Amino acid sequence: MSIIKTNKTIVAIIAFSVACLSAFIGIPASAGEPPLEIASLEKFLSGQVPPEEAHKAADKVQEEVKKNPGNNANYAALAFLYDYTGDYEKALEALKSEIKYTPERSEWDVVYGNLAREYINLGRADYIRKPAIKSLRFNPKNITSHLHLLNYYILKGQYKKAGLELKILSRLDKEADFYYDIYISCANKLKDINKVMELFKEAVKASPDSYLAHRVLGTIIRDSSYDDMEKNLPVVMGSFNKALELKPDYIPTYISIANTYMYLGLKTNKKPYFQDAMAWVGKAHKIDPKNSKLAHCAGNIFLVMEEYDKGIERLEYAFDRGVNDRDAVELLAAAYNNKAYSYYETGKNIKEGLKTIDKAIALDPNNGLILSTKAELLYKAKKFKEAYQYIQKAMELEPDEPGIKKDLEIMEAAIQKRPLK
Repeated sequence: MSIIKTNKTIVAIIAFSVACLSAFIGIPASAGEPPLEIASLEKFLSGQVPPEEAHKAADKVQEEVKKNPGNNANYAALAFLYDYTGDYEKALEALKSEIKYTPERSEWDVVYGNLAREYINLGRADYIRKPAIKSLRFNPKNITSHLHLLNYYILKGQYKKAGLELKILSRLDKEADFYYDIYISCANKLKDINKVMELFKEAVKASPDSYLAHRVLGTIIRDSSYDDMEKNLPVVMGSFNKALELKPDYIPTYISIANTYMYLGLKTNKKPYFQDAMAWVGKAHKIDPKNSKLAHCAGNIFLVMEEYDKGIERLEYAFDRGVNDRDAVELLAAAYNNKAYSYYETGKNIKEGLKTIDKAIALDPNNGLILSTKAELLYKAKKFKEAYQYIQKAMELEPDEPGIKKDLEIMEAAIQKRPLK
């Protein structure tokens, strides 16, 4: 008995990483005695230390504070540890004590920057500006404090000033794309796309010669007009073309344009848009044929075009060259899944399908749809007991998926050797 199911291939769209606006600046050097030795700072920064260990470390530092209440380094350590564990109120109080016992004015840009950070963490927008400004008086090039000030202007709706801060940040670090990072952060935090649009219109006014600002504005217009995307395409492309005019070799702009046409193809079900997307990939490929992010973009487009072999080839290339964050892992797993499912649909090369689906499972082992694909392939191979085990796991992960429910019924009937009701 064959398993009847509508096409369950996974369509995965490139997701964007969110920039953290409030990275902890760190524990400044101090003229005081060094704080009680805590676990490797690198382990804390990488998130390898469990919160309970950080709490224990904080308790030990508190004992040192009692012995030597004037040692500012201990307060710095406490602020770091409490920030790490999410005890922001305690971190704030530790920072205030650190300021009290830190006479070295050269370090105050760090301390006051951290103070602004904790007000952000605590949601106290009105208190962010003063310590951020004070930090920048001691060090006008402190990027993190500029980010805190930018955060303040965004939260208060002062978008003209926010646009000017973005201009300053871009001058301080010409390798970073603060415009795009802030857009992603604002899209998640502000919720109101009109406010995000207003912010980046001001950013373009402040930096009319910034290709980064024009690229982001085009992206916002695209993302904010999903229902009218086709109608608004000329406006979107106006911003993208301006970005290319300012910097013709900037690959992320080509990727944004390619994604725009891919989204249009998905939205309208018009295949020529997919060809347009690949044409823009081709233009970028001539500029930088080894670009891994461009390969990842191409792989995604091939995936939605159901050209799985080409998609897998591009995605594997990107993955092996460092585009392997969680989104990239899920996208490559989806490509393997869809290729494997095509073997199931044709009923041919089931062994090859099983090899392919195992690659998907290795990347994304808790994806119920992927596990159900393996169950279906095993069922085709008449390995009913093993198929039943996988569909049970899939059902646990995706209890509301109707296709998996139907598969479960079929496979239960098969192992019990009874007719399906």
